Amino acid sequence: MHESVATSARQRTPLFRTRVIANFWPRANEARARYEQFMGDPSAHSFLSQHQCWDYWNMPEVYCYLRTDAVKVLGADLIDDFLTRLEALCDSELNGVSPRSPWLSLHLDGMRHEIHNDSCNGIYGYVYSLTRNANAFSGGQTCVAREEVFDALEPRQPKAWQGYFEVIPPLYNQLTLFDDRLPHMVPVVQGTMNPIEGRVCLTGHLV
Repeated sequence: MHESVATSARQRTPLFRTRVIANFWPRANEARARYEQFMGDPSAHSFLSQHQCWDYWNMPEVYCYLRTDAVKVLGADLIDDFLTRLEALCDSELNGVSPRSPWLSLHLDGMRHEIHNDSCNGIYGYVYSLTRNANAFSGGQTCVAREEVFDALEPRQPKAWQGYFEVIPPLYNQLTLFDDRLPHMVPVVQGTMNPIEGRVCLTGHLV
């Protein structure tokens, strides 16, 4: 995308703060099966195999998780189909913004996103969950700052962190969209080092 077009897109006003769509992708089970096939047999992993694709993205005090090009794990046919589904949503309901290709992200015990925003990356962020069982760990929600954090915060009213953030669990086959300019986070995942049981999501931006 030409820089001036990208800049213009980022300056558009989003239609909503957050939106959650259940049962978004008809091919979710195929994608999940490919992920489990890819990650489920430790004996198949070697330094010469396709499994050497994960980037351990550790930015101190900001991010700590595993990510990769989703095509490397799920295949180009599925990712193209996912993007076609996402493009149809953009064309029909989101004023024609366009999806960027997703990362596949994996959060295991101790991994998280600290509070940040993505105001230079697009109009919306998207998180599509392939997490089979969100009860296999604690944490891992997509948390987006509530409106009153900026507009009507009453400092004398007691609040825990869920009072400051809208908290969206990574339920299977659920697409979460949110205004990229807003502070957001993923609380630390605790409880599993098994990649089959971790927080598995396709993530990206709509520009």
